[in-house]
Amino acid sequence: MKVLVAAGGTGGHVYPALAIASKFTKEGHEVVLAGRHNSFEERIFKAAGFKVLNIHSAQFYADPKSLLRFSVNASKGVYDAFKILKKQNFDVVIGGGGYVSAPVLFASLVLRKPFFLFEQNVVPGRTNRLFGRFAKVIFTGFPDIYGYFPQSKTVFSGNPVREEIFTVTKKDAAAWLGLSETLQTLLVFGGSGGASALNKIFSRIIVPFYQKTSAQIVFITGKRDFEGIRSALPEKLPGSIKVLPYLEHMEYALKLANFAVARGGAMTLTELSLTKIPAIIVPFPFARDDHQFKNARLLVQKGCIEVIREKELTEKLLMDRLIYYFSHNDIINKMSKECKGIFPENAADIIYERIIKMYE
Repeated sequence: MKVLVAAGGTGGHVYPALAIASKFTKEGHEVVLAGRHNSFEERIFKAAGFKVLNIHSAQFYADPKSLLRFSVNASKGVYDAFKILKKQNFDVVIGGGGYVSAPVLFASLVLRKPFFLFEQNVVPGRTNRLFGRFAKVIFTGFPDIYGYFPQSKTVFSGNPVREEIFTVTKKDAAAWLGLSETLQTLLVFGGSGGASALNKIFSRIIVPFYQKTSAQIVFITGKRDFEGIRSALPEKLPGSIKVLPYLEHMEYALKLANFAVARGGAMTLTELSLTKIPAIIVPFPFARDDHQFKNARLLVQKGCIEVIREKELTEKLLMDRLIYYFSHNDIINKMSKECKGIFPENAADIIYERIIKMYE
């Protein structure tokens, strides 16, 4: 079977698409990925050994200048998609969400090629909302509690994650990061793009927090903020504090962490839950439809995380909450247990098996 997977933009779209593609490849199918030229997704897909077909795309904005650019790139993208689908006979087309997949789904619809959708967030993005009614099956990372998609063809699969998250050992993680296997570890990160407000606040309390708890800290700033954040910190930090611009192998940090501070992206919440790491979640306030806050509600209800709105976040509040948690291991352990079972661990298998069954 020949499979085309179209996704791109942020890590939240790219990594689930990669996990789905890897599952099909592992089972002996030919997989090609579609993404923009010189993009984040192209780099990640190619690094994983996949063939990438380039396609133009653009995010939609309402202002006149951006609208013109969107129209040009969208037209090019549709042309690219038609060319790809007509030239190569794909048995399966999977849209991984985001504006990168829109031209491929549009061309599939016009050419009457059946396609599947995967939606990461509890509130679907524009592309998946638009094409959901035409898809054979919509796989969702969160339960579709708001009823955006037809119930008869919606499957709660969970978000696919990399196998390494389950297979890496604590010993290997500690060695790779240069940290201890036994000490309490705090992980702070803002997703693939970083989180400026969170970075600034945490950078001001990182040393006092370490001094009060002696906990190990893995602080991932994102590449954009790294230089500014690192220059504002003491030149020599204790060896137990790691400040990194980006960590492609997040499985190492997740394996060591006892607690986290992070944004509310779908993949972040999925990976924290599956690795049983309780957290303080600070949703990105400008996420479309406030979807990061809505993503986090499920985990709050389960008792796995605490949510603090960014407008309420201060150095004192974050410091107080972290000291509270790191002074109460029993509470961290209880929250960790509540993280279990929120999401399926075998999301890629669920997606693969459902698609294959329809082609048997």
